[in-house]
Amino acid sequence: MEINNFSKELFEVKIIHYKHLDDERGSFSKIFSEKNEELLKGIDEVYFSDSEKNVIRGVHLQKPPYQLTKIVTCLEGEIMDFFIDLRYESETYGKSGSLNLQKNDNCSILIPPGFGHGFSVLSTNAKVMYMQNGIYKNSHELGINPLSVDFDWKVENPIISERDLSLPNFSSSKIGV
Repeated sequence: MEINNFSKELFEVKIIHYKHLDDERGSFSKIFSEKNEELLKGIDEVYFSDSEKNVIRGVHLQKPPYQLTKIVTCLEGEIMDFFIDLRYESETYGKSGSLNLQKNDNCSILIPPGFGHGFSVLSTNAKVMYMQNGIYKNSHELGINPLSVDFDWKVENPIISERDLSLPNFSSSKIGV
């Protein structure tokens, strides 16, 4: 696991280590356990994405009263997970960090409410699982164009949805909650 700009200032972002076992049958991971029960409390939705190399997904969040905590796990391949504090009243507004996640790291990242989240795919393919408390509400979604943040996504020819490219630039407007 490679930690990039994982600032102590952004102490609300957590790394969740989990148990992973390999044997002749394959592998088994226990993400939810008593050890991290408090962090994982209230999971309401689970999503999977399957993306090719150079894909950038995000940067998204939801505004009140539908803010979400997300727990992101890379199930296959490798991603660079990105997060940015978008809470206007926070002392760390606009501060960002990232964490490389890959299948064999045995960890997930918890993205707290009010933080924008996205990732880029560094491997040939990546499968990512997102668990979140609360329900996705399109009417309360916010986002910023991923190319508008001062961040090296580590991809040569980014593949980004038209929707994400049309999101406001971070530097040109005050985006946040």
